[in-house]
Amino acid sequence: MNQRIAHCILGIEKPEECEKPLVDLLRLHLSFDNNKLREDFVCSLLGYTPTFGGSGNPDGHKPDGTPVDNKSGHYIKFPDGENSIDKKLNWECLVQKFDDSGRLIYITEVQVSEIIEELRESRDQLVAKGARCSPLVNSNIWLYKPSTKVLYKNPNLFERTKNGRLKSPYYEINVLPMAENSLPVPDEEPPQTPLSMLF
Repeated sequence: MNQRIAHCILGIEKPEECEKPLVDLLRLHLSFDNNKLREDFVCSLLGYTPTFGGSGNPDGHKPDGTPVDNKSGHYIKFPDGENSIDKKLNWECLVQKFDDSGRLIYITEVQVSEIIEELRESRDQLVAKGARCSPLVNSNIWLYKPSTKVLYKNPNLFERTKNGRLKSPYYEINVLPMAENSLPVPDEEPPQTPLSMLF
């Protein structure tokens, strides 16, 4: 999708009348946990070029050509990445989280080179156990790396405790500075079109 349509889905731009059915349909599909669509959506929002690459390939590229890999938060996990993580040192991870309705909660970005030691350690532990080797790094590690930045956050969707405090890692994400190229939070939540009205 193009960046304008992605912005309309998020609610930071208003769709033209002729665009509304497409925007509503894409919002619906985002609520179905459609992983590839979510990867396309996040890249398009940021002005990155989606690549629709398969396993081992980047999900998109930044304008300067840097490969990006989308990760569904809060962990950064490389499925079957035993032999591939070292090939991604110049990549960046876009860690994002959606709620059950398909609304975007946050996007953060971190360089793979800054979490590579933790990924290698995770890989070695999994290999030693004879388990499926999908190295991962928890949010209590990647959130504190120097390159980590917040590209989008909607605190209205952050999970809270019963007494109203932000749960981890939402508290940590909320106190991180926003990147220069961060996206604004929409003034109001975009309406959710009932499924029956789309067909």
